[in-house]
Amino acid sequence: MPEQGVQAAGVRLDPVHPPRQLERDQPTAFIMIGGAVAIVAVFTLYPVGYALIGSLYNLSPILPRSFAGLMNFSHIFGSQYFGFALKTTAVFALLTVPAIVVLGLLVALLLDRRFRGDGFVKVAILLPWTIPAATGGVMWKGVFADSWGALNGTLYQLGLIREYISWLTDPTLAVAATTVAQVWAQFPLAAVLLLAAMQAIPDELYEAAAIDGASGLRRFAAVTFPHIRPMLIVVILFELLLALTAFDLIFAMTGGGPGTATTVLSYFIWSESFKMLSFGRGMALAVIIAGMAVILIAGLLRFMPRGALLEEVPR
Repeated sequence: MPEQGVQAAGVRLDPVHPPRQLERDQPTAFIMIGGAVAIVAVFTLYPVGYALIGSLYNLSPILPRSFAGLMNFSHIFGSQYFGFALKTTAVFALLTVPAIVVLGLLVALLLDRRFRGDGFVKVAILLPWTIPAATGGVMWKGVFADSWGALNGTLYQLGLIREYISWLTDPTLAVAATTVAQVWAQFPLAAVLLLAAMQAIPDELYEAAAIDGASGLRRFAAVTFPHIRPMLIVVILFELLLALTAFDLIFAMTGGGPGTATTVLSYFIWSESFKMLSFGRGMALAVIIAGMAVILIAGLLRFMPRGALLEEVPR
């Protein structure tokens, strides 16, 4: 009777975890949560806070530390190189992100079907992504180098060109070369993530669509796309952030050149910090890029279906 009265009052008793057991588990839960918060604070909050504070100072190994206020930000926004780097980064993102997403989606659709050796293909397709970006940049520099590159040598031996093409010294071709390298390095992860989302779709939905006489394209639009839409947005956001912070692959291939053709924002940070020895301005530019990333994240999450990130806990 007492138990029934408590349940009638709207309080549910948990036979597996009685109240005393929950009270004993609270210290352990707080310790585990505290450890996770401490790790996030050390490796995320502290660097962000240090960059925010450092962006307000003149920091240089050859000059005394002094308060600069917003002068570092004013110098960044007033520099013509910031405009060049911002434009280059935007072009780089507009070229690479759609190509990565489309190629990753096509590869995921291919791998979603059963065929002999599909397990080996799934493992092999991840190899470009596992190669460090700087190493991949050196590899692609060996492909696109003007006088000794593998691509020019192959095209010349096949008689397709009479003179070597200036892949890395022509501004337009250098952008194209870095775009190819970035797409090659990043599309495998996009394909694997989208493939995982596709394989989570119940087969009954495809069977129902087939019974209704839906074609392959219609099945994709009615069944596949709605279910992979959250993962697709995550992939787009992830690739946008990678394009916004790309540095090592471009630095290894072109060093930011020719001229400012491949000088992206991350390269501008490196230049301000380690060439101009102005760490305060470098931090200010890093804060600006972080702000742009937050805006991108907030904008893309608006397209995320409600409840896609956090499932509602059943009652």
